[in-house]
Amino acid sequence: MTTEFKDPHAWFIVTSDDGDSQTVFNNETKDNNYPFAFEVNYSDQPTPAQNTVTLYNMSQEHRNFYQKGQKCELAFNWGSSKKTLCQGYLSQIGVNQSDGTTENIVITYTEGTDYKNIEARKIRVEKKKKVNQYTTVKKKIPGKWVKKRIHYYTTEKGKKVGHYKYKKEYQKATYQKKRVKHKATKTFMVNMTFKKGKTYKQIISGVSAKAGIKISKINLHKNSAIKKSYTASGKPLTVLKSLVKRAESKMLYVRGDLQILDPNDKKRSWYVITDDILMSPPTLDEDDEGTSTWEITTPLIPEITTLSGIIMQSKYLKGKFFVSAGQHSSDGTNPQTQMSIQAV
Repeated sequence: MTTEFKDPHAWFIVTSDDGDSQTVFNNETKDNNYPFAFEVNYSDQPTPAQNTVTLYNMSQEHRNFYQKGQKCELAFNWGSSKKTLCQGYLSQIGVNQSDGTTENIVITYTEGTDYKNIEARKIRVEKKKKVNQYTTVKKKIPGKWVKKRIHYYTTEKGKKVGHYKYKKEYQKATYQKKRVKHKATKTFMVNMTFKKGKTYKQIISGVSAKAGIKISKINLHKNSAIKKSYTASGKPLTVLKSLVKRAESKMLYVRGDLQILDPNDKKRSWYVITDDILMSPPTLDEDDEGTSTWEITTPLIPEITTLSGIIMQSKYLKGKFFVSAGQHSSDGTNPQTQMSIQAV
């Protein structure tokens, strides 16, 4: 896939909770010549990026529109059709500053929705169990007639002699405490458990749905069935990271949407990079684990994001690669894409 780098268009759209929106638009023409700077970061980590937009010479009325928590979209394309670079929510509104000639305000927004603070209890479920319970009750013992022996004495031949006789006497009703056992249903909160035979995708879908984590796409490299029951214990995002790792896949944000993708997927979009569009020769970087990463810079390619496929056809570098991280940026007049690529 190739891109023709002319006729740049950029949009920054912010929507309030009431549904009102404010759009900053630039296509470098007379009526819409409003350049603004931006930085959009992307990587193969499940942590939402912090991105910025810098607006210039904006009136106080328009500056006052921006509030924390508002939804925003940053888009760019070489041409009039809008292509989203990222979506998120405003997290910081900078102070209007001036160098004496130009005023600027920096707006920071968080990509997508951050799920790291969702508590473990969100993926706990109710479980009912029969238990023994005891209740103390008063049992009535009814009244009855009883035969009672009475001891008495008489004098016979000058001596005191003891005798017994019986008479009937009514015994009043009484009450006696007694413990009575019975079965009751008690509700417990327990961790989600998945039976043997469930696949990683089924478990991931179940945990994310219960926790309220929206995953727009699930494409696992390894979707095996578990061989023994699995208990989801801990914060939902931590549980999902563990499951994704077992499935040899990656959980990441793509243009503001949380997705789970197969890093080895061969069915990916491929972009051809030649010396004509390289802004500088590729540079090589190797980490402590021996992973080789090439850094390249091109004019802004809005389709590029994490795990995009790159076909290098340069005199400096040839072969197939995938994007592991990068940044779309512009100072208002020079939109470009910097990307870290690794061999497929």
